[in-house]
This record gives sequence, structure tokens and C-alpha cells, in this order.
Amino acid sequence: MSRFAARLCLVMAVALICAASSLSRAAADTGYTVEVADVGNSRDFVSVLQGKGYSTVIPPKNMWVTDQQSNCGVWIGKNVPLEMLRVVLPEAIRFNPYLKFFYIVGDRGEKPPQAVDNTVHVGGHIEAALVKKLNTIDQQEMLAQLGKAATLEELHRYLHEKNKPKPVEKSAS
Repeated sequence: MSRFAARLCLVMAVALICAASSLSRAAADTGYTVEVADVGNSRDFVSVLQGKGYSTVIPPKNMWVTDQQSNCGVWIGKNVPLEMLRVVLPEAIRFNPYLKFFYIVGDRGEKPPQAVDNTVHVGGHIEAALVKKLNTIDQQEMLAQLGKAATLEELHRYLHEKNKPKPVEKSAS
């Protein structure tokens, strides 16, 4: 990526954050939650989101909560508004530079509990991503798509296409 393109992506991300921050003030009362794995500087991340009006929670640690490199997934509930994602995802990437899996929960036919539909989980374990055979998505590409998506459905279509399983190459025998 050229320097110009990288700067353009950064400027777009900053503009999105500024534009969305006024919308996010009322977010805490909407029934949407950001769940954050207790890795790295997650408490600082939660403080930033709470300052922007979002309802956040850090669940108790379990065997899947290890470190930022292993907890590199973002599981997105299907009802989470685009405006909220435009605030939460850039901040998540800022606080965890290892995030590389972005997935709409239920996109492959799963039936999660209803509360999951209204939750963004930052810090999903890599093992879950590998089991689902998710593809990595470049952070700058993800941020650019957040800026380009006109609707939540458009963002969902993008993530669906990016996460289609890659064909398995057959080895020559």
C-alpha cells in the first residue's frame, strides 16, 4: 500500500470516529454491549468506550483468554448498528494490534443466544477462528470498508465474502 493510501485510510478512520462520536453518546441505553477479553490493556479500552457512552463488560478470565496474539478475533452480533461498529472497531484495533479475524456471528447458520445478536466481542480466541476456517482480514482494509459501507447489510456482505473458506489445494502425489 502506498504512503498516500495508508494516510488516506488513517484520515478516513479519524473522520469516522469524529462523525460517529456524537451518535455514540446515547449508545449505552440502546441494549448493545461490547464484551472485551481481559488481555493487554483491555481495561483502558473499556474506559475509552464507556467515555463514549457504550455499555461494556470484561467477563471473568477462562482458559481461552490468554494474550492479545491469541485473542485476535472480533465476533460481531448481527444487530449491532453500523454506527456503533464505526466507533468500536477502530478503537479495538488501536488497543489490540493483533486483531485479524472479523466475523458476523451466525453467518454460517449458527443459532447463538439472542443476546449475542446485540454484542460485539473483542478478543475472540484464534482457535475458534481456525475451527471456523475464517480468513484473516487486514486491519486497514477493515477500517476502509467500515468507511465505505453505506448500510449494515453491505458490511455484512463484505465480511461474508471475505470469510468464505478458501479452496483446499490438492497436493500432487
